[in-house]
Amino acid sequence: MKKNLPFQIFVYGFSLLILIFALVPFLWTVVSSLKFDSDIYTARFLPTNPTLSNYISVLNDQRMMGFFFNSVKISLLSTFVSTIVAILGAYGFSRYKFPGRNMLLYSIMFTRVLPRVTLLIPFFVILSRLNMANTIQGLSLVYMIIGMPVSVWLLKGYIDNIPYEIEEAALIDGCGPVQTLVRVVIPIISPAIAAISMFAFILSWNEFLFPRVLTTSPDIRPISVGLAFYIDDVGVRWGMLMAASVLMSIPAIIVFSFAQKYIVHGLSEGAVKG
Repeated sequence: MKKNLPFQIFVYGFSLLILIFALVPFLWTVVSSLKFDSDIYTARFLPTNPTLSNYISVLNDQRMMGFFFNSVKISLLSTFVSTIVAILGAYGFSRYKFPGRNMLLYSIMFTRVLPRVTLLIPFFVILSRLNMANTIQGLSLVYMIIGMPVSVWLLKGYIDNIPYEIEEAALIDGCGPVQTLVRVVIPIISPAIAAISMFAFILSWNEFLFPRVLTTSPDIRPISVGLAFYIDDVGVRWGMLMAASVLMSIPAIIVFSFAQKYIVHGLSEGAVKG
């Protein structure tokens, strides 16, 4: 036990440094949101006169609230569609054998390896030809494609661990393939479904590059892009920018907090097999 003490001290100390490194930017954002713009440029970390005026200004900004609700619509729609498609795709790859199965499976993951910037022009061309450019549906489709590789692979690994005899028993009882999937498989893989759903939601909620390039109308743009409007010719309105950033992070924090145990369980189980 004594021999392991230095190693434990090193591990806990290193973990504490990582925690501080991760939390300090968020704490700085929260503290800055409680300051007047004139106080942000001072050397003091804590505000001398804390104020909620930045939050009030953001909440009263109809344009920013519109961006916020756009994010809600896009994130929920892309998460819902992505989860359904991932379940069907993962179940098909796990339970059915067909020509080109392995090549198709690895090609799906290969799309995740590509830098996102290389996908901007293909996405723009495809959405334009589908008449889905500058729409919530088109942006949701892009988010679904981005998160699909990880979702399919995680769910496939989880389904691979389910004994096939359970599904055979359901088939003997008269269930068809769809009923077996809905009544037997989905309840078993619900932790993994929660994991990929939260992954898809957070990815959609925080995405900046694609909505910045693929949308031009303020009626479509999400809050991640809307934050950039606090930077204008006059300068950076740091107080309102920080307040809006804190408000933007709240939904993702709430969703992650409620689903944390499912996410950890789903990721660990899905990583057993590939």
